[in-house]
Amino acid sequence: MSELEIVRPVPVDEAAAWVAALATTLLGDPHHVEFPRRVERWRKNWCAERTWGVRDGDRWVATLATQPRTVTVPGPGGTTRDVEADALTGVTVAATHRRRGLLTRMITESLQAAKDRGDPFSVLIAAEWPIYGRYGYGAATFSSTYTYWPRRRNAGLVSAPSGAVRQIEPAQLGTYADGIFDASRRQRPGQVDRRGPWWAQRLGIDGSEPSAAHWFVHESASGPDGLLAWKVTRDFELDGRMGAIEVHEFATASEQAYRNLWAYLSGIDVIEEVLLRDRPVDEPVRWLLADGRSLQQTHTGDYLWLRLLDVPAALAARTYAVPGRLVLDVHDNDLGGYGAGRFLLEADAGGATCTSTSLSADVRVSQRTLASVYLGGAPLRLLKLAGGVDELTPGAIDRADTMFASALAAWNATGF
Repeated sequence: MSELEIVRPVPVDEAAAWVAALATTLLGDPHHVEFPRRVERWRKNWCAERTWGVRDGDRWVATLATQPRTVTVPGPGGTTRDVEADALTGVTVAATHRRRGLLTRMITESLQAAKDRGDPFSVLIAAEWPIYGRYGYGAATFSSTYTYWPRRRNAGLVSAPSGAVRQIEPAQLGTYADGIFDASRRQRPGQVDRRGPWWAQRLGIDGSEPSAAHWFVHESASGPDGLLAWKVTRDFELDGRMGAIEVHEFATASEQAYRNLWAYLSGIDVIEEVLLRDRPVDEPVRWLLADGRSLQQTHTGDYLWLRLLDVPAALAARTYAVPGRLVLDVHDNDLGGYGAGRFLLEADAGGATCTSTSLSADVRVSQRTLASVYLGGAPLRLLKLAGGVDELTPGAIDRADTMFASALAAWNATGF
């Protein structure tokens, strides 16, 4: 059996065959009528130097690509800051070529390329939990699925003011959507930006089908500041059985827009059930409802995973909930070992610094654990149960958890 070689760069002329391999492994259909549009979307953002693959004869059998993205991290006073990051995507190995080290070899090269570019961390969305831990990634944000029954126990909200919410054609939203979402994503750490043709695809402006059937915009005195999209999942019947919808997009730049769009959802005629996927684990609307039990959290799972490549740069890029000083002894036995070292973190109201040090450590922590803590997505006290944390100075874990906490749960609404 011949040695399989990693190919990089992958020229754009190979996009169709490369994307076909990707689609096949992820249970897609490269013969579907929409497949050429999928290829074209990849072509528009193709960067040969950030695309890897493996060929066996005339067929691609493994794929991997990275993208430049910004991720929100905690900022001062409950705000966020943008940090440029490496986003890993399109990762597949055909079932015919598993256990040959192809994924390890591609990720080894991609992480080193990100490190050489100066990216402080890399992010991905994991198809399966066990795969990426061995490459140093840790689950950093979590998302929840909710079912809302607006007709139970008078669980609706006061109707939105007349004219505040109006239906709009998807293509018309192209003027507002990016600005609304960008303002919305800055409210929480963990949010990935939607650059390039993202909204053109979502709204069908690029010729594909919009992601939902019904689109709405919220307008306040300062202009459009909220958007909502949904599809019918069950029709209503004349025998009294009510219908159901699924929300596909919900982004608000103000508290007023958030309240009014939820009020609109609670007042839609002939439906009794609203499904919302990929929402924050601390969805605020529960506290607006007369009966919070009419909103049921049916699933919570990991979403954005993170791998620290430059610990000092990453820790200095965010701010902290309270001033503090910590010496972190970071061990990194995963691929590349990029996070290993001892670092002094000093934070105050103006920001933070993080430098290498020989001082005695307060906490010994694995890079993977620190990656899960970085956005405020999980406390060290909880992760200590898994063995990735040792407290060397009494009280240091509580001090770290207070510093790393975020006002709202870390959450990402955007796939890539």
